[in-house]
Amino acid sequence: MSRFRLYGSGGRPVYDSAGDPSDRRLDRIKREFNAGVAMFYDPGAGLVRGQVKIHRRSPEQFVATYQTDADEDLLTGLVDGVRRVVDRREWTVQYGIGGNQALFDALADGSAFDPEAVSAVEADLAAHSIAPDDLRAAVAAEGAVDLRVPDYATAAAALAYVREEFPDYAVAVTESTDVETIAAADVFVRPAREVDRVSPGPAFAARLDRHRAAAAADAFERAVDTLATSVDADAGEVAPKLAATFDGRAPVSELDVRLVVPDPAAARRSFRRTLLYCLPGAILFGTVSGLLWPGGPVDLGAGSGLPLHLLGLAVGLGWLVTGLLASVARAPERAPATEPTGDEATEAAQRALDALRRLSMAADESAVRNALTTVLDPYDVVVEPAAERRRRRTRSNAIAAAVSAAAAGLALALVYFGSTAMG
Repeated sequence: MSRFRLYGSGGRPVYDSAGDPSDRRLDRIKREFNAGVAMFYDPGAGLVRGQVKIHRRSPEQFVATYQTDADEDLLTGLVDGVRRVVDRREWTVQYGIGGNQALFDALADGSAFDPEAVSAVEADLAAHSIAPDDLRAAVAAEGAVDLRVPDYATAAAALAYVREEFPDYAVAVTESTDVETIAAADVFVRPAREVDRVSPGPAFAARLDRHRAAAAADAFERAVDTLATSVDADAGEVAPKLAATFDGRAPVSELDVRLVVPDPAAARRSFRRTLLYCLPGAILFGTVSGLLWPGGPVDLGAGSGLPLHLLGLAVGLGWLVTGLLASVARAPERAPATEPTGDEATEAAQRALDALRRLSMAADESAVRNALTTVLDPYDVVVEPAAERRRRRTRSNAIAAAVSAAAAGLALALVYFGSTAMG
């Protein structure tokens, strides 16, 4: 047995296929209308109700309901019921006016069930890495999921997708979920202007993020354990391979860190390199400046000594800066490491890197950095902030520059005062 009814937006019955409509208003209809419930589809109860715009004496919003205990298609029954009443009363359905009427339009003309439209919904969910099993698991665990759509035409396609993929699920297309009469819905489809395709709602997205982070963390832990069982060499032998596998590759390259294989001699090499570039020039131009200093041993004529002296100092300073820049340019940007090889440890490290990459998609930067430290720390590979390296390099260069400047000053003083003493 089936029954079709039509209500005004205030809940007053307008038509009842079972006979004359009663005069009693239904508060449920009014509450759903005010809450923006465009449609509620419940196959378990054999019930569907939805809004439709009909021109009677003037355009009015109605709520149509269709209920049956037979094995019938509820949506077809609802649309056919509206058409029969409209034709019988010589009213007109207001097709094409937009708004939530687009939902009824798509059901009435069949565009909601178009395979391309349904596939587009599936593709949108897949773009968010949501498979049918994810949606099913969320409904089982949380009782319901929320999906957001850009418009009511897409909402119709989402309803068709759920109806096809999950035949027993109840679906509410609504602006608000805070309505007790639609609490039985398994899927809430909510039109939202801030999305441009079918997307998980905030609660569903948060659940997905939690579960993806947990799954990624578990996978990462397994990869770390596999790496530990694959390494049978000393840390000193393995560290360069691990550094080469991880350094400069996503997500490590996005963390603003360097992977450093500890080398106590590195600071000394940097200091010596800076001195090599700066010290000879500093001594040379200190000596030249001493010779050209006014009153010094080289007299090129009145008024000419001081400008040449200043030129010497300027050139010396330029040499010093150039030396520092050359030193920085020649400094290696990465820790000394061998190229990755195909041995078991390197392959296990690559799997750990892949697991870390998946973790980075579900966790924040701090968690990824901590995870990176976890995997590399046992092998004496240091995860160092890039800023720390810059600070060390600046400190080393500053010391070398100070030594060079002191050498230049000493050369100037020795030449100048030595020559005047002998003069």
